[in-house]
Order: sequence, then structure tokens, then C-alpha cells
Amino acid sequence: MIDKELLKEYHERNIRWTNESLRQLSFSNNLILSLGVGFLSFAYKNMELKPLSFTLERIDWGLTFCIWSITLIALSILFGLVLALSRLWDFRIVRHINQTRQRMYEHSGLKLDEETPDRYSFIKRWSLFFELFSEKYPRITLDQCKAFSKYSNKEKERIEGNFKELRAISYNLGLNTWGNTKFQIVLFAIGILLFSIDILFV
Repeated sequence: MIDKELLKEYHERNIRWTNESLRQLSFSNNLILSLGVGFLSFAYKNMELKPLSFTLERIDWGLTFCIWSITLIALSILFGLVLALSRLWDFRIVRHINQTRQRMYEHSGLKLDEETPDRYSFIKRWSLFFELFSEKYPRITLDQCKAFSKYSNKEKERIEGNFKELRAISYNLGLNTWGNTKFQIVLFAIGILLFSIDILFV
């Protein structure tokens, strides 16, 4: 027999730690972005002090490390911006999913799909950004939720398919978010390491 008090405690704990993980993710993303922009400005000023000359006969390792450092930090900032944009889309779509689930149950008594969505391939996950930029994702209106029971089976399947697609998009945006966070941190760390090598050893 299910202990309702224990189930309630688990539910509240899940909500609390979900909110905490989202706050920490936002904090780390903003921190790395701020540090990256500040460091980029500092590193660029440092590079201005060095004479720029490129030759394969005598490689200027100091300049090489500095350029690579700036490039990696710039990429880290780019991943941070993509991450922020990805999270905004994810929140927007999750809000629509929850709203649609509530409306459908309220007006048509239907419990919509709760299965774990499919994981997209790496290329398809990245192509999501282009689709979302062009606003190419399904939407389910309040009118569709109210009239769902009156639709033909084909139309019902189409609406349910749209809902599953929305959940898949949100799920894969979440995967992109964590993937981009790792890339952002790794690129930033390598950029700092190369700059430190340039300053201390070259």
C-alpha cells in the first residue's frame, strides 16, 4: 500500500531539488559568460602589446598560445549564449506542454502521453535551433483541447502526435543544455590554461 505522506515528501523533495539545479545551472552559465567576456577583454589588451608576425620558420609560441586562448574563450562565450537561448526555448515549450496537458484533461478528460521521449541524433538535436528560430514547432490551441472529443480519429492522432513531438523537442533541448554547459566550461578552462602558460612560461 502506498504511503501518501511519503509520496508527498518525495514530490516536494523533487520540486525543491529541480528548482535548485535550475538555479545552479543559471548561475554557472552567467558566471562563465561574465568571466569569459571580462577575460576576453583582458587577453585582447595583452595581445595588443605583442608584435603580430606569423611564420612557420620561427613560431612565436607566446602569440600562438594567446590567440588559441582568445579563440577558445570566444567559443566558450558562444556556447554560453546558445545555452541561454536553448533554455529560453525549453521553458517556453515546457510551459506550453503543461498548459496543453491541463487544458486537455480539463475540457476533454484526456490524459496525454507521459512516456519518455526519443533521444535525437547529435545532428538532429543541433538542427532544432534552426527550426525553433523559424518558429517551426507544433502548437495545440485551447479550441483544439475543447473540441478534441468531436474530432475524427485521424485528427486526434495528429494532435496527440504534435504533443509527443513537443515533449521530444523539450527533452532534447534539455540534453543540449547539459551538453553545451560541459563544452562551455571545458573550453573556458582550456583557454585559461593556455593563457596561463603564455604568461608564466613563454
